[in-house]
Amino acid sequence: MKKQIFNLSNGVLFVLMWTLSLCLYAQGITVRGVVTDTKGEPLIGVTVQVEGTSTGTVTDIDGNFTLQNVPSNATLEVSYVGMTTQVVALNGRTSVSITLEEDAELLEEVVVIGYQTIRKADLTGSVSVFNPDEMKNTIVTGTVGDALGTLPGVTVRTAGAPGREGKVEIRGTGTFGNSTPLYVVDGVVSGANRDFNFNDIESIQVLKDASAAAIYGSRAGNGVIIITTKQGKEGKMKIDVSSRATMQWLPRYNLTNRDQWIELNDLAFANAGRQPANHFDGNTDWQEEVFKTGIVQDHNISFSGGNSGSRYFISGNYQHNSGTTIGTQSERFTLRSNTSATRDFGDNVTFRIGENITLSHFAVDELNTNPIVDVYRMLPTIPVYDENNAARGGYGYGDGSRDVTFGTNPFAKEDFEDTKNSNLRVRGNLFTELELLKALKYRFNLGFDFSNDRHSYLRKEGYWTYNQPYDPSSLNKNQAQYQGLVFDNTLEYNKKFGKHDISAVLGTSYFTSTYEQIWGTKNDVLMTSDGRYFDTLDAALSNPKTGNYRDLQKLFSVFGRVNYNYDERYLLSFTMRRDESSKFSPDNRVGYFPSVSAGWRISNEDFFESSWIDDLKIRANYGVLGNSNIGVWDWVSFITTFPQAVFGTGQNVHTGMTQIRLANNDLKWERLTQLNVGFDAMLLNNRLNLAVDYFLKETKDVLAPMQILMVTGNNGGNPYVNAVTLQNTGVELSATWRDRINSDFGYSINVNGSFLKNKITEIAYNLKQFTQWDTKSLPGEPIGEWYLIKTDGLFRTQEEVYAHTNSEGKIIQPDAKPGDVKYIDYNDDGIITDDDRQHCGSTIPKFELGMNLGFEYKNFDLQIQMGGAFGHKSFNGPRSAFDRFDDNSNYRVSYDPWTPENPNAKDPRPIYADSRNVRGNQDRWLENGSYLKVKQMALGYNLPKSMLGSTFSNIRVYVNAQNLITFTSYTGLDPEFLNTNIWDRSYDGGYFPNPYGVTFGAQISF
Repeated sequence: MKKQIFNLSNGVLFVLMWTLSLCLYAQGITVRGVVTDTKGEPLIGVTVQVEGTSTGTVTDIDGNFTLQNVPSNATLEVSYVGMTTQVVALNGRTSVSITLEEDAELLEEVVVIGYQTIRKADLTGSVSVFNPDEMKNTIVTGTVGDALGTLPGVTVRTAGAPGREGKVEIRGTGTFGNSTPLYVVDGVVSGANRDFNFNDIESIQVLKDASAAAIYGSRAGNGVIIITTKQGKEGKMKIDVSSRATMQWLPRYNLTNRDQWIELNDLAFANAGRQPANHFDGNTDWQEEVFKTGIVQDHNISFSGGNSGSRYFISGNYQHNSGTTIGTQSERFTLRSNTSATRDFGDNVTFRIGENITLSHFAVDELNTNPIVDVYRMLPTIPVYDENNAARGGYGYGDGSRDVTFGTNPFAKEDFEDTKNSNLRVRGNLFTELELLKALKYRFNLGFDFSNDRHSYLRKEGYWTYNQPYDPSSLNKNQAQYQGLVFDNTLEYNKKFGKHDISAVLGTSYFTSTYEQIWGTKNDVLMTSDGRYFDTLDAALSNPKTGNYRDLQKLFSVFGRVNYNYDERYLLSFTMRRDESSKFSPDNRVGYFPSVSAGWRISNEDFFESSWIDDLKIRANYGVLGNSNIGVWDWVSFITTFPQAVFGTGQNVHTGMTQIRLANNDLKWERLTQLNVGFDAMLLNNRLNLAVDYFLKETKDVLAPMQILMVTGNNGGNPYVNAVTLQNTGVELSATWRDRINSDFGYSINVNGSFLKNKITEIAYNLKQFTQWDTKSLPGEPIGEWYLIKTDGLFRTQEEVYAHTNSEGKIIQPDAKPGDVKYIDYNDDGIITDDDRQHCGSTIPKFELGMNLGFEYKNFDLQIQMGGAFGHKSFNGPRSAFDRFDDNSNYRVSYDPWTPENPNAKDPRPIYADSRNVRGNQDRWLENGSYLKVKQMALGYNLPKSMLGSTFSNIRVYVNAQNLITFTSYTGLDPEFLNTNIWDRSYDGGYFPNPYGVTFGAQISF
C-alpha cells in the first residue's frame, strides 16, 4: 500500500514538474537589442518581428528594442525601408546587436534615358519614373500616357469615349502645333496608342527637360516617354493570367421633364409677345434613352521564362468596350513576342540577338454625332420615333409648325450613318549586340512599324434634324498604309578607373517613312430585298470619285552622350545631336541640339554630417531641343490640275495647272531652350524621398499659320511662318513617404504638385494678337486668356435701365427691360459690342496636384489615386445652351426666371427668338474650373500561400472604383473634360465626360 502511495506521489510530482517546465517554456525569455546602420548610427522605427508569429515591435529613437515572452530558439526578422531584411536566430541569446545594410537593389535602380541606362542615383536631368503597378487595378483604353496624370509636370486629359485618345502635355504648351510627347517603345520611336497593350509594360520613364531628352534632338521638344516592355527571366516557365471587367456609366444633366419644359417654353413665347407653340405629344427622357451602362473587358495571358543563354516573353490580349452611349464600341487584339539569346565567346566577348514584335488589330464603330450635346438639344416633347415622319425615315425631330429645334436625333443619325475604322499594325525591332572586354558594346537596331488602316462610311437615306436637305445614299471606302523604318547603330562605352566612372554612347540613326492613302466614293447604293445596303462600291450607281496621295519623310541623325562620375560625388553629362529633316528646304534641314548637365552629391562629402539626411544631390542642366510641327510638304507650293480650258476650232478640252497654295521656303526648326535646376533627397532613414525642380522653357521660331488674303491667289490654307516665342516657367515638387509599421502593415504616400506659368513673349510680322470669339492671346500673357463681356446681374426695375449710362450720360441698353442682363460697357462708347470684351481669367491651370496612397495589411492592399487642377476658369458651353431661349433646347431644372412676381430671381427672363440675354461672349457661364478628383479606389486581396499549393504562385482578386468622387464647384458633367484646342482649352463644348466605373478583376500566376 505504501509502495502504491509512493508511486502515486512520484507520478503527481512528475506531472507537476512537467507542467511547471511547460509554463516556464511558454513564458519564454526577454530579448533586448539595438539596430544600427553600417556607419553605426541607430535606426529608428525598424520592425523587429518574431518569425511565424504576430509578436513584434519597433526600435526607439536610439535604435533599441525589447521583446518579451520570446521562445529561446526563436528567429527574429528585422526589416526597414531601404535596407536589406535580416534574419537573426537567437539560440538562447537575450541580447543582440544587428546591423542593417542599404538595399543594393534600391541603390542600383536604373532608368532608361535614351540609348543608355543609368543609375537613378546618378541622374542629372529631370526624369519621372512611373510605376506600372498603379495601372494594375484598372483598364487603360486610350494611350498609355492617359495613365500618367499623377506625375509632376505631366498634364493628362482623357477622352472618355471608346476609341478616342486623350491628350498628354509635358511642362506646358511650347508650340502651336502637335504637342504630343515622343513615345519610345523598347528603343524604337513608336506611339503607345489605343492599340497598345498596357499589360506588357515593365517600366515607364518621362524625360521632361532638355538634358534628359536631348539625345532625341528635334523630336523631343514636347518631352519623351520611354516604355520598356516585359522580358523573360531565368527560370521555369511562368504563366500569368489576368481578367478585368468594368461597368461604366455617365454623369447626367439635371434637365426639365415635359411639363417643366412646356412651362418655361410658354413663358419665353409670352415674353416675346407670341402665342405658345404647338407642342409635340412625346414625353422623352433623352438621357435615359441614349446613355447606357457600358462594359469594358480586358483579358490577358503571358508566358515567360528562360535560361542563362536565352529568354522569352509571349503575351496575348483582348479588350472590348461596349460604350456608354448608343452608336459606338471598340475591340482590340494584340500579340507580343519578346525573345533574346546570348552566347559567350570566352570571358571578354558576348554576342546577343533578339526581337520585340507586336501584332495588333483595333476596330471601332465610330460615333457619328455627339450624344452629350444631342440629349439637351432634343426636346422632351419630341418622341424618339415619329409615325408622321415615316416617309423620311420614321424618327422624331423638330418641326417648324410645332416645337422647333435643330437638334439631332442621335438614334436617326447613328442609324442612317455607319462609320467603321480599323487598323492592323505590326511594329517592333530586331537587334544584335556585341560586347567586348565588358566595356564596349556595339548595337544594331532595326525598328519597324507597318500599319494598314481601313475606313468605311455608309450614308443611308433618311433624316435626323429639322430643315435637313435631301442627301442620296452614298458609300465611301478609304484605305491607308504606313511604313516606318529606323536603322540605329550605337557604340557604348562603360569603364571605371578607381574613382572615375565614365559611360558614353555614340551613334547614328536613319528614319524613313511613307504614308499613302487611296479612297473612292459613289452615290445611290443598291439595297437587298430585305432593306439592307450593300457595302461595296460596285453596288453604288452614280457620281464616282477617287483620290490618292503619298507622303514621304526622312530624318538622319548623329548623336552622342558622355556621362562622368567622380567618386560618387561629382556628376557631369554632355549630349549633342545633329538632325537633318526632309520637312524643311535644303537650306534649313540641319539642326544642332546640345545639352550639358551637372550634379553634386553633397551627402557623400566628408564634411557632410547629418543623422536625418541619407542622400542629397543638387543638379542643374541647360539644353536645346527642336520641333518640326508642320506637314511633310509645307515648304513646297501646291499645284492643282483641276482647271480646264477649251482651245481651237475643234473645241478641244485641255487640262491646265495653277498654283493654289503659297509656301514659305524659309521655314526652320522650332528651337526650345530649357534651364532646369533641382535637387533629390532621401531623408529619415530612406523613408522620405523628395524631388524639387525649377524650369525655364522658351520656344523660339514657333511655327504658326499666317493669314493671307485670297486675292493673292492663295487657296490652299494659311502658310506657316516662324512667328512666335513662347515661354513656360514652373516649379515641380514630389514627396514620397514609405514605411512599414510591422510585418503585417506597410504604407506609402506620394504627393506631388506643379506650378506653371505660360506666356507669349513675342509675335513677329506685326501681328498684335491671336483672337478667338471667347479668348485672346497677347504678348506678355498666356495662350488663350478669357476675354468676355462682363455682366453685372439683372435689371430689376426700369429705373435701373435708365440709370445704366456711360460717362457721357448715354443709355447703354435702351431696349432692355426689367429681368434682362446688365452688361458692362468696358470701352465707354455707350453700346455693347465685341469691343467690350475684357480679361476674365485663364484657361490654363496654375497648379496641378497628384496623389498616390498605398496601404498593405497582411494579404489586403488598398490603393487610392487622386488628381486635381486649380487656378483656372472653364466656360460651361452646355449650360449656355440650356439658358438660351432664343433657340429651343432643353432647360435646366434649376433655372429661376425673372418675372414680375419673382423680381429677385437669379436668372434673366426667357425670351424666344431674342438674343439680348444670351449672347455667347458674356461671362455668365464662366465658372471656377478647379477640381480634385478621386481617380481610383482599389481594394485587393492576395490568397494566402498556404492555399495555393504547388500549382499557383499567386492569386489576387480586387475591386476598383473610378471617378466616383469629384470635389468641384463646376456645374458641368465633368471638370476634367478634353478640349484639344489650345486657344480655348477650358471651353466645355459638351465634350465626352470621363465615365464613372467599377472594375472587378483577378490575376493568377502559375
